[in-house]
Amino acid sequence: MGGGLSMRSNKGTRPQRGPTDSYACTRFQPEPPSEETADTLEEKRYRMENMYKQEGLNGGQRAEVMHLMETTYSLQRTHINQMPAPSIEDLRMKWPFLFTQRGIYAHFELLTDIKILQALELSMEECGRIIVEYFRSKSNQRDVQAIVSQGLDGDLTLHVVQLLMAHFGESPDGLMIHADVSATAADIERSFTLPASPLLILLGNEPSTNSQWMISIEGHVVCEGIQSTFVSGLAALFAVFYIFNLQYPDTASQTLEFLQRRFAGINPERGSKATYGKVISKRTGKVVQKRAESVNPHVATLLKNLLDYEWDFI
Repeated sequence: MGGGLSMRSNKGTRPQRGPTDSYACTRFQPEPPSEETADTLEEKRYRMENMYKQEGLNGGQRAEVMHLMETTYSLQRTHINQMPAPSIEDLRMKWPFLFTQRGIYAHFELLTDIKILQALELSMEECGRIIVEYFRSKSNQRDVQAIVSQGLDGDLTLHVVQLLMAHFGESPDGLMIHADVSATAADIERSFTLPASPLLILLGNEPSTNSQWMISIEGHVVCEGIQSTFVSGLAALFAVFYIFNLQYPDTASQTLEFLQRRFAGINPERGSKATYGKVISKRTGKVVQKRAESVNPHVATLLKNLLDYEWDFI
């Protein structure tokens, strides 16, 4: 992954997903609204599909579209959760307004009861600088100290994510890449190796407080942000793992689990959205990745150490 990549993911490659991945979701597959039927929901979906054909993604800002998206949420979950799992491109054809910044946030809130952007912004405001100070004073890792020594000239959230990835020994390319500030979605798909797992694409070669962003999944750019802040892109990236039943990639699993538990406030005692080892599936008989049954120990240790440090810091 990243700007130096030269090979494209194999066509059809998918991240780990499936309808059993209801991890920490409160409305994973709800019943349709009492006043709706399968036919009326499909009629509403078709109406939005036609709106998109006439108005493009700009139509997603209309109050009517947001109401229709909320009304058809159960049908969206039915399509997302079906087996075998549909491709992201198939879902994007059926639900184009889901693949907008606003659509992603709204669906995630219905799915988890969490306003993801507000949750990340509040958590960063509460503890972002404490996390930076913790790594400055407590970490002996060379990569961490190299980032600390650069100082905080740009975006605090980006700085914290870079520190977390260095601490966990994960490459930033596992979560985000930088592209030219004027690059289009087509330029990025042509120039980069886009992985199957969700990836945040920041437009601009230098970390910036005001970076435009895009998100790719399964090798295609699927969302272009309308809000030019890193935290808004990070919120959308985090949300799509839950919306589309995707497991965290090994390349960024510990950082994402830390964000999940400390920033998003999703703290199940058991289970994980990361993959650990391979087992034979009892349902399909095929070799599949086994999920961890508890919090990643490295994440748990950092969470504990930070909690102790915050008490001392206060």
